[in-house]
Amino acid sequence: MSIEEKYNTLKKIFWDYNIDLLPLNKIVNMQFNVIDKYEFDLIINRMLERLGWFDLLDILGVDLLKKILISGSINRLRSKELKDRYERIRRILYKEPLPLSGWDSEYIKRIKTTLLSNRWYTS
Repeated sequence: MSIEEKYNTLKKIFWDYNIDLLPLNKIVNMQFNVIDKYEFDLIINRMLERLGWFDLLDILGVDLLKKILISGSINRLRSKELKDRYERIRRILYKEPLPLSGWDSEYIKRIKTTLLSNRWYTS
């Protein structure tokens, strides 16, 4: 992805902000040390919520994504599904074990409390 394409991608997700006031060109040019922490967190949070994984990889790179996902930015996301997805991605990037798919203890607790879970076992 070229620098202009990266900038246009970021511009699309910040449609409700004044683009001239945000340091999007510094993000695209990888000049992260000159960006204010509040603005950087705002931009990263919006990027995690609105961009696809491959766009994030193109714009930020794997090394920066590893740092971002460990720094607590996952907890600032609104959606539980996004939090779960990025937590899984963080575990994959750091080669940590993933929970069992589908039948871990959390899933079993969830289906025990469903409406029809005891329907077949009552007489």
